[in-house]
Amino acid sequence: MDNLIIEACPTTPEVKFEADNGIFYISGKSYPENVHDFYDPLFDYLKQYIKNPQPTTEFAFRWQYYNSATSQIIVRLIMMLEESCSNFVVKWYCSEDFELMSEKGFELKETLEINLDIIDD
Repeated sequence: MDNLIIEACPTTPEVKFEADNGIFYISGKSYPENVHDFYDPLFDYLKQYIKNPQPTTEFAFRWQYYNSATSQIIVRLIMMLEESCSNFVVKWYCSEDFELMSEKGFELKETLEINLDIIDD
């Protein structure tokens, strides 16, 4: 499977999906006009990945900002991999001075009851 690389734009994040090593990364801002136009290809990629996942799958997020439509996408992305990959971890990177993103990470961890590491950077 080829990697999926999307460069950041003003309203969409950077995406680096690397199926060969089981590492998926999204970083930046997300408030696209149509969230499905941007994120549907990511779901299509993950559907292919979960047919033959790596022994360990890691999803890393480093958000500057995301809107409510994106928050629903984040939950769907996480749940898709959580249900399909035996050893799955989420890494939630956030700046120490940006408490809101840290709080959002804690909320996800508690609500979804998943293996989510909040990492100050």
